[in-house]
Amino acid sequence: MKNICKLLFFVLSTQMFAQEIGIRLGNFGDNNVAIDGIVNFDDLTRLHGDITFGNGIGANLLYDFKVKPFEENNPNFQYYFGAGIGTFIGDPFILGVNGETGIEYLLRSTPITFGLDWRPQLNIITKTSIDILRFGFNIRYRINEL
Repeated sequence: MKNICKLLFFVLSTQMFAQEIGIRLGNFGDNNVAIDGIVNFDDLTRLHGDITFGNGIGANLLYDFKVKPFEENNPNFQYYFGAGIGTFIGDPFILGVNGETGIEYLLRSTPITFGLDWRPQLNIITKTSIDILRFGFNIRYRINEL
């Protein structure tokens, strides 16, 4: 119980400084829902992190590059790609490298972002394998924006 409290405190303290926070619905090993957070930087890059609980604890941390919108007069759609690391602490333990590509739609009237992404993962530790069918749907709140 003490370790769970420490982990929960760690998760909440790291997500407090996120510029976007929400949930991600999708594939995470044996889990389907995650806490999703993003820290945006000025140079069109960002850190994208997820933590999931359920039949184990999973975490992903990705470094993304945003692509400028294809339509300059419609900046509500954002495209991004990136890479990072993913782990699942459960049965079995998994450690791997992720790729990510996705599209987001920013609602301008409210600080909400909807996104779809694809995250293939090359699992390295415990069992070497590739997990290609990892898709997710994100709903996030943009902090300090209205």
